[in-house]
Amino acid sequence: MKSIFKYIAAIAICVVAAVSCNNSKGSFPSNKKEIMDAFVAGKLDPSYVPAAFFIHFGVGKTVGEAAVRAQLEYLVATDMDILKVQFEQFVPRIRDLDTDEGWENFRKIPVDFYRPTLEVITRLQEVAGRNVYVLPTIYSTFQVATQGLGVSNIIEGAQHHPEALKKILDSYTEALIWLIKECKAAGIEGFYLPTQGGEMKFYDIPGFFDNFVKPYDLKVMGEANDGTKMNILHICDWEGTYDDLSRFKDYPGQIVNTPIDLNGKEFTLQDGYKLFKRPVLGGLDRQKEIIHSSEDEIAKLVDKVLDNAPKGKTMLGAECTVSDAPLGNIQTAVYTAHHQ
Repeated sequence: MKSIFKYIAAIAICVVAAVSCNNSKGSFPSNKKEIMDAFVAGKLDPSYVPAAFFIHFGVGKTVGEAAVRAQLEYLVATDMDILKVQFEQFVPRIRDLDTDEGWENFRKIPVDFYRPTLEVITRLQEVAGRNVYVLPTIYSTFQVATQGLGVSNIIEGAQHHPEALKKILDSYTEALIWLIKECKAAGIEGFYLPTQGGEMKFYDIPGFFDNFVKPYDLKVMGEANDGTKMNILHICDWEGTYDDLSRFKDYPGQIVNTPIDLNGKEFTLQDGYKLFKRPVLGGLDRQKEIIHSSEDEIAKLVDKVLDNAPKGKTMLGAECTVSDAPLGNIQTAVYTAHHQ
């Protein structure tokens, strides 16, 4: 418990960049929440670029006080501008889908299935939420379904058991919306909202995205966006490639985190801002320099990326998690973004 109090104190003063930034136009925001508010409003001093990189914390740090401590340690160590809460609770696998009866008689998860995740989120909000946006990651219904069914069974269901698949998706959606509502009741003011299921590999399944992905995305994200103000749309390419992101233009989110290439063609931060007309998050490849470069090389790369990014509309990060990156590289990237 003493260590938690230590992090409370650290977070309360975790505005080093704000103190060190000399803003001749007026007072600089006093904490991370105010920094992000100014960024989204287009009023942040351009000499300070917000930044955040996300990791998974591993076995033993996914629930309870261990999870709270790990995420607070990382926040303080990196000085990043939001606290994105990782989504580490997985639904059980549905078995016996070899028959029509198996599809029809699946066992629903309890509506409050994500209570252990909620407990971590609530604790982080209590400790850090006054000074930094605590943004829980809320997996999409499709992502949860990949845990419970596997992609091959989702495809099988879409083609041969569409109504049964929709009932399963409805069950997962109900639990996700319960989590979102409980988070908002605990004071959460925004979410990190990934989407999957729109990748090119699903194009051969007629109506797949429009029937089994997008309606559930919009239901979950709509609930998350209702009454909140700091939501990040994450178009996740971890499981496959996209060739067009225009189908996501009507998805909610004040900031958009996109892939860095579409079907082998570079997709820049400028491209993302032009398409979505909203601030963008990204710039670094999760699999390349952030892992393999020296800290000096990282600093030079960040400067180069930001020189070519939309001014005042860019938050530095990667296109997905960077769990294999050395902490020093992440610290250097954040520091460099904060001191432009």
